Amino acid sequence: MTQKLSAYFNDYAEFHRTKGNQLTHMVGIPAIVISLLGLLSLVTFGGDSMQTWLIRPDLGVVLLVLGSIFYFTIDWKIAMAFTLVLFGMYLIGRSLPVSALIALQIGGWVVQYVGHIKYEKKSPAFYQNVKHLLIGPLWVFAKIVGYAKV
Repeated sequence: MTQKLSAYFNDYAEFHRTKGNQLTHMVGIPAIVISLLGLLSLVTFGGDSMQTWLIRPDLGVVLLVLGSIFYFTIDWKIAMAFTLVLFGMYLIGRSLPVSALIALQIGGWVVQYVGHIKYEKKSPAFYQNVKHLLIGPLWVFAKIVGYAKV
């Protein structure tokens, strides 16, 4: 793990010390990411002929690419694997109906806040540093796959 990633994870972990809060994030963050990528995929550009492509020009792809660039700047090893996971989340989100995406978005945030209010008793990390909106999904992935000590 690079020093930069370690610093981000250590800072993020300060807001996620309790098991209950960590578990709510294992559910809430993937729901938020899938639904956000799915909702953003509805905003397309490039014409109708581009709509059937596996990767098409839409705002979901833009977020996926920009997020992946950020991840590669902090740790290329985990970024390679996580970019593939993000692409899978994008495809899942893109395949869901809008009603399901909205439900996932709302439900994901509710679960997150329950974790912070009930278990952590501390505000979310992104209140202090907006980059934590990008660090959270990577932190969950790193915990799931056992990437170093998270």
